Amino acid sequence: MGMPNIVFRCQMFRGDWDQIWSQMRMLWMMEALCRVNQTHLRQFDEFKKRGLVERSYPSVYRSGLHYETEKGTEIWPDIPSLLAGTMGKGVYPGPWGDCEDLACYRVAELRELPYHFERPAPWDKSKTEVADPRYPPPDVASKSSSVSSAAKPNPYGPPEQRPNPFVDTLGEQKISTWPGWTLVKGGIKSKPFAKWRRGPRGNYHYHALTYLPDGWLEDPSLALGMGREKEFAAANMAQKMKDGGPVVIQFAKAPEVMVVDPEKPSGYGGGIAPMLDKKVLDLLARRGADELEGAQAEDAECGAYLSNEILLGETEFDVDSVIGWSRDHKTFVTRDDETEIRRLMGYAHH
Repeated sequence: MGMPNIVFRCQMFRGDWDQIWSQMRMLWMMEALCRVNQTHLRQFDEFKKRGLVERSYPSVYRSGLHYETEKGTEIWPDIPSLLAGTMGKGVYPGPWGDCEDLACYRVAELRELPYHFERPAPWDKSKTEVADPRYPPPDVASKSSSVSSAAKPNPYGPPEQRPNPFVDTLGEQKISTWPGWTLVKGGIKSKPFAKWRRGPRGNYHYHALTYLPDGWLEDPSLALGMGREKEFAAANMAQKMKDGGPVVIQFAKAPEVMVVDPEKPSGYGGGIAPMLDKKVLDLLARRGADELEGAQAEDAECGAYLSNEILLGETEFDVDSVIGWSRDHKTFVTRDDETEIRRLMGYAHH
């Protein structure tokens, strides 16, 4: 008798006060999906060695999958479920996945590579660049006669200027040596990553990516049609890539801040948050509370803390008061049951 479906039910994203912890929970669940995917890859690799199957699971870029966004659900399928079309009928033909499905697929396959390439990073010799042997970078791919000179990307730069795209013109052909690169046994220690932006109504939108140990954020969703879904489907790109056509690997720009953290002066944590914290504290010291509204208007990036008082008509809505946060004591203050319930439920009236 088969085991019933396993369903996680987790309380998350109940307000800014829960943001940093919720993002941690979300990353742990993404990590769990990556590990599950790794077991599938290992299992079928073993089956292939024993002659039980002809081939193991393909790379996400050779899987025939395309990107679509979910509407009103958050289903996180593993690799065999994705390939079986568990997401149901999408807007466009063929099996599809949302960003976290594709990113966790890619993390797993990178970790399970039998070998990968490394070299001193051209943009920073103290770092080590990594590469999947199936998708050579431009300076390797350009040595193939199938790449025209016009298709060669620009030289390497720092992370925010990383050449985009990487072109896999060699298909599944294995490369024994790459000039300037070292062949390293084992997979690439990639991780799931979630990039976010704050929506106009104060809500948050998340996008899942594949974090590489050299600092790059690979974006499988972008490579599989995100942002150009209609054109990607019309050109039958998923099938063409599955059949061995060129794969264009895309990268996302690193976020300036990592998390929303209401306990920090700026309201943010990670990345440039320390700089924003200092900016907020300097404003507080220089100008005083009476001038904060003007400071807020001058620099919206300091807004997570400075805009804790949100003007609604002729009244003022104090978010800190609603969630029970004491600015003086830098902690949550229990006042009565009603206040505690409101805090635990998040921004009930925001």
